[in-house]
Amino acid sequence: MTSRSLSVPEYRVPLPKELVADLARQAAALPEWRLGDDGLLSPETAARYEETLAGFSRVDEFAATCDRLLNAPEGEGFAVLELAELLDATNDEDAGLRAVTALVSLIATPLRAFDCWPLWKPLGTNLAIDPMRATGSGYNPMHIDVVNSTLPPDCSALLCVRPDPKGRGHSLVSQVRRAVDRLGYADAELLTHPRYVDGSFFELRGVGEEWKPFPILDGLPPSEGFVRFTAKMLADADPADPYIKAARALERELIVGQRRFLLGRGDLLIANQHLCCHGREALGGGQEDVRENERRLLLQIFLRAQAGHAAREVVA
Repeated sequence: MTSRSLSVPEYRVPLPKELVADLARQAAALPEWRLGDDGLLSPETAARYEETLAGFSRVDEFAATCDRLLNAPEGEGFAVLELAELLDATNDEDAGLRAVTALVSLIATPLRAFDCWPLWKPLGTNLAIDPMRATGSGYNPMHIDVVNSTLPPDCSALLCVRPDPKGRGHSLVSQVRRAVDRLGYADAELLTHPRYVDGSFFELRGVGEEWKPFPILDGLPPSEGFVRFTAKMLADADPADPYIKAARALERELIVGQRRFLLGRGDLLIANQHLCCHGREALGGGQEDVRENERRLLLQIFLRAQAGHAAREVVA
């Protein structure tokens, strides 16, 4: 597998120390988040967060940097926010997570897509399940989340609570629009057909309806549409099927252009799903020797774009 290392720190966004101090002082006073029937952070909670953060030092600069990295058409479509100092400064797990929630709500609206999980979904390391799954220990190939819906989350975000103690499990991201542009016409045309199926669809909200089968290319511009790709759906597919061959061609282009880096404690990876896919390399060997409560742990949250970056739901 080939990849380019992320050696230039332009995608890493340190939180200004002044903003860390302001957030830490107010974290305990931030309200608990409330969600609407659509799974989105309630307008009342969002307004309280915005009102509290409005006067904080350098908050506009921070939000503008995130917007540029995540949404600029010429960009990679992802950012890594460095939040360890904020988590340390709040000195309380719940208050720290509220502060992070308030912070990301300036970028987009938090969304709880899965009814059976909290707003921040824990992704631990389970050695008893398929290693390819999000909570497995193996290679998690390129994908976007909730790929089989008419309106996937605009952004998927992963907060690293505990990195892999074995020092592996590198995050992978790849600019999917550029990968599509590198495909031949025949492969790209095949990807426009609704011939792809992945996973189940139940107890979800805020993501439209199930799309089964779905096309990988929906024909909408990047600001509105998605490249509905997940390599997981190819594992048991017929390799001779021309539609599968076209999807494999896209996977190869994604791997050629992928970026690779480790998340440390407090790093928050945000991926704009209109522009990039994400994945994970296998965790380090010997996970069975690591206590369960010491293995890699991430918290996942989905985000719905605010006005100006809103996606249009596709009618299947």
